[in-house]
Amino acid sequence: MSLIHFDRVSIDFGAKPVLDAVNLTINKGEKLALIGRNGEGKSTLLKIMAGEIPVDDGQVIKQDGIKVAMMKQSAADESESTVRQFLLHALGQVGHALEQYESTTDPQQLARHQQVIDEHHGWDLLQQIEVVTSRLKLEPDAVIRSLSGGVRRRINLAAALVQQPDVLLLDEPTNHLDIESILWLQDLVARLHCAVVFVTHDRAFLRHIANGIIELDRGHIHQYVCGYDKYLERREARLAAEVKEWQRLDKKLSQEEIWVRQGIKARRTRSESRVRDLVALREERKNRRQQSGTTQASINVAEASGKKVIVTHNLGFQYGDQTIVQGLTCKIMRGDKVGIIGPNGVGKTTLVRLLLGELEPDSGSVKLGTGLEVAYFDQLKQAINDEDTVQNNLQLGTDFVEINGKSRHVISYLQDFLFSAEKIRGPASVLSGGERSRLLLARLFARPANVIVMDEPTNDLDMETLDLIQDLLFEFQGTLILISHDRDFIDHVCTQTIVFENPVDGQYQVNEYVGGYEDYLRQRKTPVEAKPEKKTVATEKPKKISDKKLSFNEKYELEQLPEKIDALESAITTLSNQVCEPDFYSQDAATIKQVTTELAQMEQDLQAAYARWDELEAKT
Repeated sequence: MSLIHFDRVSIDFGAKPVLDAVNLTINKGEKLALIGRNGEGKSTLLKIMAGEIPVDDGQVIKQDGIKVAMMKQSAADESESTVRQFLLHALGQVGHALEQYESTTDPQQLARHQQVIDEHHGWDLLQQIEVVTSRLKLEPDAVIRSLSGGVRRRINLAAALVQQPDVLLLDEPTNHLDIESILWLQDLVARLHCAVVFVTHDRAFLRHIANGIIELDRGHIHQYVCGYDKYLERREARLAAEVKEWQRLDKKLSQEEIWVRQGIKARRTRSESRVRDLVALREERKNRRQQSGTTQASINVAEASGKKVIVTHNLGFQYGDQTIVQGLTCKIMRGDKVGIIGPNGVGKTTLVRLLLGELEPDSGSVKLGTGLEVAYFDQLKQAINDEDTVQNNLQLGTDFVEINGKSRHVISYLQDFLFSAEKIRGPASVLSGGERSRLLLARLFARPANVIVMDEPTNDLDMETLDLIQDLLFEFQGTLILISHDRDFIDHVCTQTIVFENPVDGQYQVNEYVGGYEDYLRQRKTPVEAKPEKKTVATEKPKKISDKKLSFNEKYELEQLPEKIDALESAITTLSNQVCEPDFYSQDAATIKQVTTELAQMEQDLQAAYARWDELEAKT
């Protein structure tokens, strides 16, 4: 059933139309990912669906009585309201009735409010507010003006979710959410019965939810009834066919231009319809919108650091009453790509500052290697001066930058990051979130570095730019420390993870794992897990089994486990040493992946063997 239909809709804000006579249909129950480059007009398209901006031409036809709710990118307004008040206001008439019902004592007013609440299922909506605020980690009584921009974005998400609409529009809903909240939202959206149109850079989120794709490309909409991976195949086929058709038309235009310029004899026999076709070909060629160039970049690599980059021993740090880390011993070597994972507010950025020596630990030690050149990608994008031009935000006192020994003009370099000449000379204050991220990436990669620190770099970027960053960071010969909630990005980039997990009375364990996010899930520790001392397994002979609770096969299995555990530990040591070799990550990607995956599997097998050993021992 069609809920929203676009009939040859057009809207134009400048030289090129954002939408050029497009058709689009949104049906009940569809989960549609809206995909397009930064600046293509994805947010504009969502606002048209929500009825927030009018179109220049065509029609937007909505089914009578449907409710459309949209999560906005900008932080929540109503700064004097509490979070709960803001969410009640988002419910409209029934929200007003709920708010008044709680504050009035007049019996007649209570009866009127009660009627409105009952008619609109207000008590269910009130319960929905409680669930959403809890799962998005919002404090209901907090005053909005006291909250950060990231928390305000979560409030906007909550306001859209609590309305229980027929069509839900989400603009980058996973920004500023930790993985636990993303997983909850992912499951919630997948189970919703309403239609959902969403913009996201999080491919794991997208793959889990989308059953259709809306691609916005150069003013046109291409709709695909399939998941993301199949869409990528179909999109490549469409673009290849487009190039082939353009080549055919260009060849025909060239032939017709030669024909029309022939002599008098040709002019006498010239077909007027053929001339009209030539004029049409010229017009089509003039109006053709090529895709803008792909983002190109390379990382300006400093001279190699020492083999050991960061070594911690029993690291401990407390911020006020909150223990950030306790007893962390780890070693980060040259070439390691370390992902740091954990809930919002747990202290991930503080841990990075400890590792870089910017904070003094309360206990233990941090030793930094030699020759470190650190470049930092700032989550809050505070490094951008909004009062200055984009060009001056990049310049280091000169019109040129030197990238790996080659001199580049600042404007040419910024054009590699898809900035037009007008944007480069204009103020940074007008940049979108994605453009601000690209500018910071341009600054980051222009500075010589052998250690790169990135704090939530994926927010607001389009997928093509994400692919570029993934490839660059994977090939980077230096060391990477990455804070991210993007599971797919961590899996593609990181060789090890440091995870805040298993909280007890508000204090988190900080554990280290080999591999990316999926590898961590396979290996992760549980709070009750405990390993026996290694020396017990390695040196003592197997105990004689006499308890009748063990079967013959279980007795044999228990006797063989010490040997199996020794073999696994020996193999893990060998592979771990191999991974720590300075030239390990200079090998091809397939070899690196094979070794790290094998190491992760062995770690998992070892934990399973220990657990089985405990289980059988408990019976004796």
